Amino acid sequence: MVDSWDVYVAFCQRRGNGPLHWMLLLANHGSLRCTWYHVVGGPTQHGDYERKIQAGKRMDSFGISRKQYIGSIAASEINKVKSAIVAVPVQECQRWTVEVLAGLERECLVPCGTSVDYNNQMEPSNVEKTEDGWSCSLELLHDLIVETDSN
Repeated sequence: MVDSWDVYVAFCQRRGNGPLHWMLLLANHGSLRCTWYHVVGGPTQHGDYERKIQAGKRMDSFGISRKQYIGSIAASEINKVKSAIVAVPVQECQRWTVEVLAGLERECLVPCGTSVDYNNQMEPSNVEKTEDGWSCSLELLHDLIVETDSN
């Protein structure tokens, strides 16, 4: 029986000029396999955001450039972890990861300040909210501003 789960934030390989993809990993101590918790899709992928929970994934996947150990969570607390994960609405992966970490902090499952540390590491998104609530890429927004200024 598992006594505890190690928690990591994983940073995936950079693809293109967008922000890095972030995931939470939970693994049995010393295991080569883990469960990935992350959000995929969204406007940059021309679709809706989707929460993914993928068990049996490799800790040393080629898609992961590096990972940072957050701490260890008692196996008896795993339902609190799952609740924190599903409580956060799907959104851009870095923001989602930070909000899940904040939920884990509120449950005293990860060290205080963890979410702030990762919030400070977030990269600018290629998708921003406009005043009317629509999302668009920063490149498109720039093009619209340049076009408007030239008229």
